[in-house]
Amino acid sequence: MENTNQEIPRESGSVKKSISPIRRLFHHSAIYSISTSIQRLQGLIMTPIYTSPLYLPQMSDYSNYGLVYTFIAFMNFVYLFGMDSAFLRYYFLGKESKKTVFSTSFGILVLSGLVTSALIFIFAKPLAEVILFTGELANFIKLAALILFFDTIGNLPFLILRAEERAISFTVFRILRFSFELILNIIFVVVLKRGVEGILQANIIASLLNLVIMSPIAIKYLNFSFKPSLLKEMVVFGLPFLPNGIAFMIIEVIDRFLVTDYLGKDVLAFYHANYKFASVLLLLVVGFRNAWQPFFLKISEQKEAPATYSRILNYYLFAAGLIIVGMTFFIKDILTFYYFNDFYLLWPSYWPGIDFIPWILLSYFFYGIYVIFTPAFYITKKSQYMVLFTGTGAILNIVTNMILLPRIGIWGAVIATVSAYLSMFLLIYFISQKLYPIPVNYKRLFGVFLTIGIGYLIYYIIGPNLPSRAIIFVLLCVLAFYTTLSASERKRLMFSVLDRIKVKK
Repeated sequence: MENTNQEIPRESGSVKKSISPIRRLFHHSAIYSISTSIQRLQGLIMTPIYTSPLYLPQMSDYSNYGLVYTFIAFMNFVYLFGMDSAFLRYYFLGKESKKTVFSTSFGILVLSGLVTSALIFIFAKPLAEVILFTGELANFIKLAALILFFDTIGNLPFLILRAEERAISFTVFRILRFSFELILNIIFVVVLKRGVEGILQANIIASLLNLVIMSPIAIKYLNFSFKPSLLKEMVVFGLPFLPNGIAFMIIEVIDRFLVTDYLGKDVLAFYHANYKFASVLLLLVVGFRNAWQPFFLKISEQKEAPATYSRILNYYLFAAGLIIVGMTFFIKDILTFYYFNDFYLLWPSYWPGIDFIPWILLSYFFYGIYVIFTPAFYITKKSQYMVLFTGTGAILNIVTNMILLPRIGIWGAVIATVSAYLSMFLLIYFISQKLYPIPVNYKRLFGVFLTIGIGYLIYYIIGPNLPSRAIIFVLLCVLAFYTTLSASERKRLMFSVLDRIKVKK
């Protein structure tokens, strides 16, 4: 293996040229993170309502909501079967026109989506028995099939906006989609009190409205030129992302079904509710990934690309490490505070799960590093390797859950999640470094793990009060600043912050 413990060139001409693209990447990442957060914000905003006995009377109702949306998240990968990744790859590095790439993607996704939705409708009852543990809720599965079809077609205009790096437009449309769904949820759940079925009905209408509003973007690129030869290339590249996506979703969702099977729906309810708050870091990682894929494809042929990727890794380690420590220190205060003497962000019956939030955050931290090492498999067209990483994580997740859930309860699911993402990070690192090496400074990697480790020890063992935690957090920020970033990176970051302050003034 090549030596990856090397220092990045400090102020070479190539580095200077890459500063502006890096700023653009993080600018777009921030915008995409806002849009991704908004996309999932509806679930967080509605959590006090969904967990309230006034609207979902039984904790099992909340579990049914979690299970059906777990099914939707899982099936999203089946409906796309890697064509989203193939679209981005051939949009930038393909030989055909961009309109031909889009039209070919659009045609196959509409056809496959119709067939898949029809099959779900036909087998709705047996699917409900497996997913929701009762065939009486087959209507939930049928509604999920409609959501999946409309969202799959509606996803294509968003891919165009990502490819064109129109992050602001992307976010505006996400805000509209979020607004539709939030308003409709209030109408169907709070006013009409239709429960889980109302949540799904609101989602269907919001998906349709989103599809109508974004149709001009799709029409602009749609020329009805369907090329079988291009489709074959795209499927060969994209199809390995299907088992990869399925394996990833197994890691994300299989614990919901295993927890229900071993511990019951009431335990799943508080696990799922707390997991939502732990997904804050996942939202940021997904936002970063949305900007990252077009970015690394665009600069992949530049000589300094590996050094640029390495610097981005350092910035990610610094930012994500501080987010983990900050949330570990303050999440319990945020969730258990009684706001305006009227409501909690998380109702007391769900509080037993708060202590495992920092560990789910750690798992998403590993996932972020995993995302940063993905360029090797796009650039070298070795997408078949991806399923190795997620497949290993999925198998480890299932086995660990089955061993630990009966013995130590819900913490078994937490350990399984962290183990799965850690294995993905380690595997992709070792294999990607052989295909397309990215320089890594191990001292900095150790520095961020040291910061996180100290934060966890202080919180779980010492348990200081809120003012003490605030002071310790500031000190850990300083520690991470000096152990994770090089002198040139610290200087560059400080100048960037000062420049922004001057601009605002």
